[in-house]
Amino acid sequence: MFGFLKRRRWRRFGEIAVSKGLASRKDIEEAIKTQKEYAENHKVQREIGAILTEKGILTPDDVKSILEEQQKNQDSLMAWFSAFFGLSR
Repeated sequence: MFGFLKRRRWRRFGEIAVSKGLASRKDIEEAIKTQKEYAENHKVQREIGAILTEKGILTPDDVKSILEEQQKNQDSLMAWFSAFFGLSR
């Protein structure tokens, strides 16, 4: 019923990094694996951006840029969703 949400879905950090050419899919897959292993061993979630920065794949400015785009996408989706359903914040 809400197939349109798939087209306008919030983009994940790794997808944005790959689309900007800042990381490869393999880089993201390895970072996710590292993230899962760390969570299992330490019971703490580490951010993908931090992992990729520690590995020298991203810079802090890259992470900031990706997070800004991610936030912009999320804000856009929320505005659209609110307008569609007549909601106000």
